[in-house]
Amino acid sequence: MLTLKQQVVLALARAYYDREQYVQYDQRSMDRVLELTPRRRKRLPPESANSQYIQFLDCSGFTSAVYLQAFGYDLPADLTWHMVDLLERRVYYYERTYEETPEQLDAIEKEVRELLQPGDLITYQRQVGSGHIVMYIGDNLYIDCTNPSGTPNSYNYTDNKNNIYDVHGGIWIRSLDRAFQREVEGQPPVRNLFHSSCTRFSVSRPLDVVGDPLPQALVRLKEARGLWCAVENSAPGCREAYPGGTVDYTVIVRNMYQPDKDITVTFAPPAGTKLQGEGKVEWKLAAGKEERLTFTVTVDEDNTAPWLEGPAVTVNGLEVFAHPVLLGRKLPEAKMTQVLTDAKAAMAEGATAVEAASKAYGAQGIAMDPQEQHYANSHFFFHDSTKGDVLSRRPQKPFKDLAVYAAFGGRAVITPEMGSADGIRTTHITRSDLLPGDVLLCLGDGFGKSAFSSIFDGETLTGRFETGGETKTLTAEEADRFIDSLFGQHSFLLLRPSLGL
Repeated sequence: MLTLKQQVVLALARAYYDREQYVQYDQRSMDRVLELTPRRRKRLPPESANSQYIQFLDCSGFTSAVYLQAFGYDLPADLTWHMVDLLERRVYYYERTYEETPEQLDAIEKEVRELLQPGDLITYQRQVGSGHIVMYIGDNLYIDCTNPSGTPNSYNYTDNKNNIYDVHGGIWIRSLDRAFQREVEGQPPVRNLFHSSCTRFSVSRPLDVVGDPLPQALVRLKEARGLWCAVENSAPGCREAYPGGTVDYTVIVRNMYQPDKDITVTFAPPAGTKLQGEGKVEWKLAAGKEERLTFTVTVDEDNTAPWLEGPAVTVNGLEVFAHPVLLGRKLPEAKMTQVLTDAKAAMAEGATAVEAASKAYGAQGIAMDPQEQHYANSHFFFHDSTKGDVLSRRPQKPFKDLAVYAAFGGRAVITPEMGSADGIRTTHITRSDLLPGDVLLCLGDGFGKSAFSSIFDGETLTGRFETGGETKTLTAEEADRFIDSLFGQHSFLLLRPSLGL
C-alpha cells in the first residue's frame, strides 16, 4: 500500500510523463553551471508544457521538478555528481572497486532491490564527471528524463542541432532490470549501475524529509485525477497582442482514463483585460475524450505593460499554468514595408543589419543604436570563467532595450533570477515567432567584438550569419535551420525595434 506522499510524488512524475513530446531533454540545461543555456524550467508545473511551449529538462531537473511541485521541496543539489553526496536521507552508497566478482554484484543488486521504495532516487556518477539520476516508482520500474538513445551529449550544441523528439519526448518509464544490466562486450554503454563507466552510486529517500504535500498536489489525486490539462493562447512565444486587440485562450481538458467525469473550468482574465462572456463552464467528459474551450479577452486600450500575465484557470480545482503574452506596439504596414526596403538597401551597401535597422527605423521616429557591440554590453553581464566568455541577461525592459522579453540564450549564457522567471522564458524559437522587422543579433564572444546580425522580412532573413561573413538572404528553409541553431550560438538576442513606439 502506497503512502500518501508516495502517491503524490508518483502522480507528479506521471503528469510530466503524460506530456509526451511537450517535455524534451536538454542535457545542458542546468541553470547554475556556466556555459549552459537558459532552457530549464524545473519550477513550472507539467501543465506549462503544451503544443506551443516546450518544457526542457534534464535528469536532475526532472526529479527536482517533481519534488518541488509535490511538496515545495528543493533538492539540495542540481548536478548528479553532487547528488550522490548531497541528497538527503541517503539509504545506500556503493563505490566501485572494479574487482567485484559476479557473485558480489549479484549480492549488491539483491540488497538494493530489497531496500528500494517508490519515490527513492538512484544516483550514479560516471568517470567523465557526469552522472544520471532516476526515480524508482515501484513494480520493478523507474522513471527518468533522458534522450531516447541514452547516449551522452545528445543535445549537440557544437553542430547547433535542436534535437527535439516528436514521437515521445524526454520522460521515460523503464524496467529496473535495465539499471542492473551487466556490461556486455560489443554493446554500447547503457545507463546502468554496473557499467565500467560508473564509479559510484547511491539511493536517497527524500520522502523521509519533505513536508506535507502541497494543496495542488492533493487535487491531482482527487478532483483532477486522470485529467490532462493545458492553456494555449493566440499569441504564443515571441508573437504579440496589442492594446485594444483581443487574445484567445484555449483551455484543453483530456480525460485520460477515468469513467465519465464532471468537469468544471473557471477562467479569470489577466489584469488589464476584460473577459467576453462567462468565466465558468461545466460539463461531463467521457473517458478518453478531449474538450477545448476558448475564452476571449479584450486588452485595455491604456494597457502599458510589456506583457499580460497568464489568466487564472482552474480545472476541477487544479490551477492550470497559462503562459504570459507579449504586448507589442505595431508599426503601420506601409511604414514597416518602408523600413524593410530601406534596411535592405543599406545592407546592400555594406551596412550590418543593426546599422541598417537603426537608419530605417530612425526615419520612422524609432531610436535604435547602430552598433552591434552596444547590445552585448547593454543587455548582458560578463562573467570571468575558465570556460571562456560567459554572459547572463540584465534585467529586462522591453520598451527601452527593444529586445523581446526572455528571447535570448546560447551556449555561453546562464540565467540568474534577475534575467527572467521560468514563466516568461522563450526556450525554443521558430520562424513563426518572428515578426517583420525583427533583428536577430548573434554574439561570438562576451564583448560583442565578433557579432553578426540579420533582419526578418516576414519570410526570409537578410544579413550576416557568421562573424566576418558576407551579407546574403536565406530562403525560408535556410532561415528555419539558422533559427534552429540559435541556442547553439555563443549568445543571441531578438531585437524588435517597434517596441520603441
